[in-house]
Amino acid sequence: MKGPKNRFSWAALSLAALLAVASSVQAQIATLVDNNSSAIINLNGSGNTAGMINWTVDGINQLSQQWFWFRAGSMNSEQAINTIGGLTITQPNLRTLYTSYFNGQFGVRVDYLLTGFSLGSGISDISESISITNASASPLEFHFFQYSYFALGGNPGDTTVQLGKNLRGLYNEASVTKNNPIYSVALSETVVSPGANHGEVALYPDTLGRLSDGGPTTLNDNSGPISTVGTNGPTWAFEWDFVIAPGSSVGISKDKYLQVRLVPEPSTAALLGLGALTSVLICRRKRSR
Repeated sequence: MKGPKNRFSWAALSLAALLAVASSVQAQIATLVDNNSSAIINLNGSGNTAGMINWTVDGINQLSQQWFWFRAGSMNSEQAINTIGGLTITQPNLRTLYTSYFNGQFGVRVDYLLTGFSLGSGISDISESISITNASASPLEFHFFQYSYFALGGNPGDTTVQLGKNLRGLYNEASVTKNNPIYSVALSETVVSPGANHGEVALYPDTLGRLSDGGPTTLNDNSGPISTVGTNGPTWAFEWDFVIAPGSSVGISKDKYLQVRLVPEPSTAALLGLGALTSVLICRRKRSR
């Protein structure tokens, strides 16, 4: 696909990313760049400004927010993982980021890897490896949440989300599709291991409000599908429930893959169809000789 007319310079983006790497510890903003893709992560934001807030593929941002919340031990409500404190950041190259929050008792580490593809392909991939550590001398009950709100094609309209489960009945997939006269977009997020205990699809900002309302939350297991209503796009969330042994860690591995395609104009589609029909007729004539 071709990007929009105002597609920015990828050389400029790479320079911006290098500057972001140099200043990430102070600003706590990290930028990933690879081929046709970039992602921005606000590592110390709040509300709907926290976490991964931009995933640009071929000049179009596909993401509003994706971030992590938790409830540990005797906590009465969920908090974003950046409230744990003790942030450390390592970025060995433009496409890789290692982040860690640790308060002396427990911590969460998230490693990111962005894989871009050729310019104009409309394809991008981000893998994330998450580790939750209990450094205390007692078992730790830990509820971990991932919340996602995508704006495929640059806005949340015409979007449908549905969750899937593995053979054990655990949530392991989110499928997101968008169809309009210009773009056909498909996003799949796969939980490699382990499956989530609970999941939820909803319209923005319902789930985000429940994670931020000062009370404990258990996702409602509504798997969808659910589609955009008015200006409110669909969101989804996963919840993992752990009891982590003293001095031990648990891990979550997942991957999200995005593909954007231009929808051919009617005249183009007609020409393509005519070409295919012509090919079939030629083949039939050859066979009849």
